[in-house]
Amino acid sequence: MNLPNQLTLLRIILAIPFIFFLGNAETGGLIYRVIALVIFSVASITDFFDGYIARKRNLITDFGKLMDPLADKILVISALVIFVDIKYIPAWMSIVVIAREFLISGIRTLAAAKGEVIPAAKLGKYKTTSQMIVIIIIMIFGKNDYNFYLMLIPVILTIWSGWEYTVKAKHYFMNVK
Repeated sequence: MNLPNQLTLLRIILAIPFIFFLGNAETGGLIYRVIALVIFSVASITDFFDGYIARKRNLITDFGKLMDPLADKILVISALVIFVDIKYIPAWMSIVVIAREFLISGIRTLAAAKGEVIPAAKLGKYKTTSQMIVIIIIMIFGKNDYNFYLMLIPVILTIWSGWEYTVKAKHYFMNVK
């Protein structure tokens, strides 16, 4: 397994302690929130490096094309679900993100059934980057009145990128058996 794919797997593995520490931050105190922040930050950095290394060294694989976005989804959705639970963001924001991810996963499944792999688009990468940055900011500052407005940025990019993806992939919906 090449280095970019190892970094992708590391991101998936890091989701487990991240979920534990962020999910228990209310009772574990500041130290748990800091540990969750560090884990999420490290995992987010691996998202940049796995793609950079894969492109730079020509190590792009079908595994990476499929698992890299999945690793991002696991990490981001985990944070958003916990943020809803601890009342940092409204539930509808998390639902929009999750619904978009299911939609795109469905489109990727249709493509895979036709022997095609659809890599992440630029707008999708901007969406993921904005989600990760906003999640980090929210973890730093905790519950406050600005979280809603901060989350609007990735939510709008989520809707936009989902729309763009669906329009580009409309041919997968035609003549589906």
